[in-house]
Amino acid sequence: MTNPNLHELLAGARVYDLGQPYWQGMPVHPFDPPYQYLLFDYHEYVEKDLGKIEPGFSHAIGMMITSMHAGTHFDIPIHMAQDYKVQGIDVRPYQRGTGFVDLPEPLHSMEDVPPLVLRSVLFDIPAAKGLDVLPERYSITVEDLEAAAALHGESVQEGDCALVRTGFGRYFETDGDVYLHRWAGLSPEAVRWLAARKPRLVGTDNLSIGVPDLFDAHRVLLIDNGIYVMKSLMLEELARDGRHVSTVVVLPLKIKGGEASLIRPVAIA
Repeated sequence: MTNPNLHELLAGARVYDLGQPYWQGMPVHPFDPPYQYLLFDYHEYVEKDLGKIEPGFSHAIGMMITSMHAGTHFDIPIHMAQDYKVQGIDVRPYQRGTGFVDLPEPLHSMEDVPPLVLRSVLFDIPAAKGLDVLPERYSITVEDLEAAAALHGESVQEGDCALVRTGFGRYFETDGDVYLHRWAGLSPEAVRWLAARKPRLVGTDNLSIGVPDLFDAHRVLLIDNGIYVMKSLMLEELARDGRHVSTVVVLPLKIKGGEASLIRPVAIA
């Protein structure tokens, strides 16, 4: 039976697309292979065969070659390790060329990530500081997070999604150098402040979460606390409309053995 209250809720809500586009030449982490999309079949090449079955009929088929960490994507704990360990478990025995297998709890690969529908709180750090975008290489403090929470009257709770806006999402399509090398991000203290509140998911509008320590944020969130992460989000419209609390929907691909997935998340508010 359909819940009429759900229809009433959605009737007055807006759906915000939090995903960035994927395209050849987009900014990708220097350690990762470049994103590639190409047409495997062209209409005029296959019509001579398909046309024998259905006159004039043809198709085009695309093919994508990418890491799972290109553009807007979703990381789970096994993506990173410290001394080969994730949450105290050595992950080396479970690696194969085709992915991870037979992982012991609490570890898992992408096929075991459920569809996520979470209460979400947007920490609009530039707004809390009276800015449009944070300075390059700015390190977000605990005080910044607390100021954003106080400004909007909301803070993240256990099991929520925490979205951190720096303003750098605008550079994804316009300035790859700034996006890849000059981003603002969470300080080590700010990462620990967030982790202590036990969100299920932390998302940011840049490619690397932490500043100045590139890997500390991954260590704290993924390896130590098992908190999911999504990156390269577009949070500008959500912030512009003042939607500081929303329902975020994330549907990662069920990739057997995978450590990450490309995603197209949305916020409903």
